Amino acid sequence: MGEPFKGGQEPTLFPMMKAGSEDAATSIFFAVVGLIHPYRDRLLRSVGKSAYKNGNDYSCILRPSIGGRLTDKDIPDAKIVLDQKTEWQALVEVKIGSADLDQPQLGRYLNRAIDQKVDALITVSNEMCADPTMPPLRLKPAEKRLRKIPHFHWSWRYLIHQAQETLQDDNLEAVQAEILNQFIRFLRHSSSKVSGYHSMPKCWTKFVETVRDKAMPSSDDIDDIIAGWFQEAADLSMILSEELDMVVNQDISDSSAELRKETAEQLFKSDNDLRARFTLPNKNYLQVDLDIDGRCFRFETSQKPTDRVKTSHKQLEHFLKRFVSSDNPDEWGDHSDVRLFAKWARKRTETSIPMSDALLNLHENTLKDIDFIDPERDLKTLTIKYTPSGAATAIKSRTKSISFLEDQALYFAKTYLDTSN
Repeated sequence: MGEPFKGGQEPTLFPMMKAGSEDAATSIFFAVVGLIHPYRDRLLRSVGKSAYKNGNDYSCILRPSIGGRLTDKDIPDAKIVLDQKTEWQALVEVKIGSADLDQPQLGRYLNRAIDQKVDALITVSNEMCADPTMPPLRLKPAEKRLRKIPHFHWSWRYLIHQAQETLQDDNLEAVQAEILNQFIRFLRHSSSKVSGYHSMPKCWTKFVETVRDKAMPSSDDIDDIIAGWFQEAADLSMILSEELDMVVNQDISDSSAELRKETAEQLFKSDNDLRARFTLPNKNYLQVDLDIDGRCFRFETSQKPTDRVKTSHKQLEHFLKRFVSSDNPDEWGDHSDVRLFAKWARKRTETSIPMSDALLNLHENTLKDIDFIDPERDLKTLTIKYTPSGAATAIKSRTKSISFLEDQALYFAKTYLDTSN
């Protein structure tokens, strides 16, 4: 057995370190975690743990050494402990800015964790993942014995989001709320080097061109693009949650990150698509597809027809009236690039219509007569699909593809997504 961890320092809100440094951010973060118990509890729950209500069982030490034998690069940034009936310990490795987590260094920490019977490794960086229990796949250790130690990952973006959720959902004392607000402002400042996901991987432009030419990209490029797409989906989940003021989760049916990657790879190889799906508290969904060879984004959601009226054309009318101005019935906004699809009882094929045409028929009181309506069958589901124009140029760019996606996803969600309870 190796030498035990020892020494280190307590985290503080006022570290005597260079502003914007990794050590300063780590100290401030863990000081906030120790002071704001509801925030601490959210983060602990995300890794499957919980602290006592009074918090006396929780402690954190920054940069604990291992008998002084290892170099600075091998000293973990922090160790957190839950001293309960059974003690639980986790090492924490932190990166900020563009610094990448180092897999060999994490391997050394995992080896030391096994030696010292530490229970988990937590990594923190700008790199995002769908859930703390699904760290970025590239960080998966090659050695099977190292996979015995649970590895969790918090992105800085995730830590900001959880701080916002704590402010919104927990009844904090005034001082606690102010500390958390200042922590959020600190992380959002440009000098903190904290960022969301703003650019696809470096191989993106070449990747798009390869797919356009009906060729298959290299397996390494496919891996990089899927990893990048997963990061953007994680960021988009938090963006939607914040903008819609509700929890919007990724809908992931695969039980592991490895299976999720396999599913994404199969979809890409069969359709040249990347897909993300999100669910709302009311069980409604938003699906986003990036059709790479088609150079377009597709957004989709669906709604059940209202039961306030029975006939199908009245149900469609009820849906469409949401978009008509109450002050001026001649105004219903621009719904170009949006198409409605209707699924009918005991009928395999769907009917469809551009939404602008449906609104024009509503205005002219001719909904009952259009081919979109099947008067002999019950309307089961109304699906709204949006394929915004202008995507072909944006998709070629590493950064514009992300900004275009996020702008259009927010527009579609705020305009067409059913957010009612």
